[in-house]
Amino acid sequence: MAKKNYRVRYDRIFGAFAILLIIIILLISGCSKRNKAKKQNEKTNPTENMSFATNDTNKNQAYMNVSLETKKFHSGNLILVNEKNPCLFDAQAVEDGTSTDINFVTIKSILDAKNTTAKPYTASDWEVGLDRETAQAMDSWFTAFYKETGLNDLRMIGGYKPEATDLDFQTGRTITVGIFPEIGSSYAYKPEGNYAWLQEHAKEYGFILRYPENKEDYFDDTITERRTATFRYVGIPSAIYMTEKNICLEEFLQEIKKYTLENMLVITSAEKTYHMYYVPANMSDSVTTFQIPDDRIYYEVSGNNIDGFIVTIFQ
Repeated sequence: MAKKNYRVRYDRIFGAFAILLIIIILLISGCSKRNKAKKQNEKTNPTENMSFATNDTNKNQAYMNVSLETKKFHSGNLILVNEKNPCLFDAQAVEDGTSTDINFVTIKSILDAKNTTAKPYTASDWEVGLDRETAQAMDSWFTAFYKETGLNDLRMIGGYKPEATDLDFQTGRTITVGIFPEIGSSYAYKPEGNYAWLQEHAKEYGFILRYPENKEDYFDDTITERRTATFRYVGIPSAIYMTEKNICLEEFLQEIKKYTLENMLVITSAEKTYHMYYVPANMSDSVTTFQIPDDRIYYEVSGNNIDGFIVTIFQ
């Protein structure tokens, strides 16, 4: 039998190798672009990449019960105070330092604790103050403004006032900001020029503009005239959501009622994820009991001063 001769087709081998090489290069290039885009997103402000969604709870999720006094729906960072829903804080207890609703601290005490001669901002007098959590958030916010702009003429001119005409100031979480330059006249804050930074970054420190424009239908006649200068502390996730959605506190407290433990509002940034939902107060009992996912160690609860609580879970 004649023996067959086989010839190696090097041109085909080289052609196949070239095609494989091109495919590898394209794959590497695609991964490189995705990694570059990911790094670019990480460099941006975390709130600029904020997304909102609902979360259907895992059926296999374990839960734990949490109980608190029903009357606590009158307390917290998200309470609504107006003519219909008055503030029930005990002003004498706040003054005595025994209040569980406001842990009062003067802004002067915070400024005095800074080991620098030049202060990043000032306060109108020795007595003006806020709830401690709000005061610390405001301090971080104003200090960041000073570092960003080099301007230290911000002044906190309005804080907790139990007999305030603008009832929101009774919460200890509302502030009025003034500009007090060394040369020239002082005036109420407006988001102009370098000062625009303060309002643009308020949400990152848990603050919202309390009385935004075109929301007049939600406010009663007790509100302040200094609308561009009045801010309210509501906590970071709530502030981010309200600012991004362009809604006021009144609208948010209506909207959050759509969300339950089984269908939580999920707020996701480049850094953190928050889950929020509403729990109605048990008006027929002195205690309200609700559930949170068993694996969520850190959570906060605020009343709305109307009929229930807002639970925020930090992940």
